[in-house]
Amino acid sequence: MVQMRPNDPLQWLVNAGCYVAGRRSAALPPGSEVDPRIGPALVLSADVPIGEAPDSVAVAPSDAVVRLAFTSGMTGPAKGVELTSGALGAVALALRDTLPWPERPQVLCAESVSGGFGNMVLPTFLLGGSFALPDEPGVDSFLDAVVAGRPTVLMMMPPILRAVLNHPRADSVDWSSVELVVYSGASLESSEVDRAHAVFGEVLCQVFGQVEVPKTIAYSTPADHRGERRSALGRPFPGTEIRLCGPSGTEVPAGQAGELWVRGPTIARSYAFPAGSPVHDGWLRTGDVCRMDSAGYLYYVDRVQYAIPLGDSYLCPSDLEERVFSLTGQVVSAATTEDSSVRFVPGAPPRDVMGRPDRRGLA
Repeated sequence: MVQMRPNDPLQWLVNAGCYVAGRRSAALPPGSEVDPRIGPALVLSADVPIGEAPDSVAVAPSDAVVRLAFTSGMTGPAKGVELTSGALGAVALALRDTLPWPERPQVLCAESVSGGFGNMVLPTFLLGGSFALPDEPGVDSFLDAVVAGRPTVLMMMPPILRAVLNHPRADSVDWSSVELVVYSGASLESSEVDRAHAVFGEVLCQVFGQVEVPKTIAYSTPADHRGERRSALGRPFPGTEIRLCGPSGTEVPAGQAGELWVRGPTIARSYAFPAGSPVHDGWLRTGDVCRMDSAGYLYYVDRVQYAIPLGDSYLCPSDLEERVFSLTGQVVSAATTEDSSVRFVPGAPPRDVMGRPDRRGLA
């Protein structure tokens, strides 16, 4: 089933019904064309009513593919990621058991439940809580929902979080009910963490994942945001194993940049397109270059396609930018070219919508 619905509770309920029944589901923005690579599908649009539920439904086995999710295409060709019932169940339990939830959480989510934050709905219900969405898109509607609903948990991506923090109403809204703010997609700058603490209190929690590993690679707690590790992605979720590897697949020592490899129960096993599996010998190669400190905290560095392989390690453009600045005081953007040389351009690198360096077009 392919849904083309606005961001509403029914969208998640249909997804959940498909998961239980072992039927594949996918979600696209209203008005989208169905990609022929998805295959024949029942399209549920915004104006199509839902029939009555059957009296009983057979529960899908854990290896049944029940969700087709799509990568953004920002760092390469878009992929159709096949997620199994077992993996999505493991995601729900990991999020429920790991994050510092308040009792019976009352969640207000600013994001679409067709995306990664839809994985937060089931953990909320398992904890006896409620999950609400603003009536309309936009920051004003979100702030109205905070005032009216008095939520205990807020969930949003960095762009909306920044928009909330910078909104003229931010300092006049009563945030005292909020006990946890969960964000995902990119780390915040230290100044942004300070601003969030001034608005919400010290309640920030970051979850890091990919479409192939929904929200369950690493997490950072409110305590982590109070100290020197506030820019970290966090530590791995319990049950999630990670490696940082050089170009040859050899693990790199703490403090050295390496590609992030992930293994665990929450990872996807296959792609619908391009055909194949993202998993090799049990490990998913994420394409993200990270560092790990001596305490096991991950820090995002860059995408692997922008790094230069040097033996069993990577030379990353961000490291070169910092080195040039330390020597000359000049701000430059660095990018690798096809012949593995480096090009420097005056000025800071452009940022994607999450605030991460976007080096496309610099090489």
